[in-house]
Amino acid sequence: MAQNEIMAFAPFCKQFIEEHIDEYEGQSHCGYDIAGCLTEEMNVNGSFTYSREKAKDYISEWWDDAAEYLDYEEMSWGKRESNPFSDPEVFTVRMVIEGVFGIMAQLPIIDKNWNDKIELTPRKIRTIKKQLKELGDDIKVF
Repeated sequence: MAQNEIMAFAPFCKQFIEEHIDEYEGQSHCGYDIAGCLTEEMNVNGSFTYSREKAKDYISEWWDDAAEYLDYEEMSWGKRESNPFSDPEVFTVRMVIEGVFGIMAQLPIIDKNWNDKIELTPRKIRTIKKQLKELGDDIKVF
């Protein structure tokens, strides 16, 4: 992929999980909390692009997913919390956080341990990565 090319949304979120899950080896978290751990840095920073223009590029590329995310916000919280026009960086962060959460929730190993602590051993991390690949790239995220 060329440096300026932006991946489709679901593959981006899957790759994000795959690239960051190893950082949590040896830690124990409830299944529902692993996505939050993975995306904590971008959530604290309010950006993963560190560029308003780049965030707008992501929104443009993820246009249909962004519309689904806005509907998801309204359905989940009763109103739209994010505005891609006034703060595209925060919007893309929220979108990726929920995308990672939605993908993680579909993994059998996470679903099985949703309310229970799971130690992220090398074997369980390999299982997570294997199950990510098995999901395919056309999965429903929101």
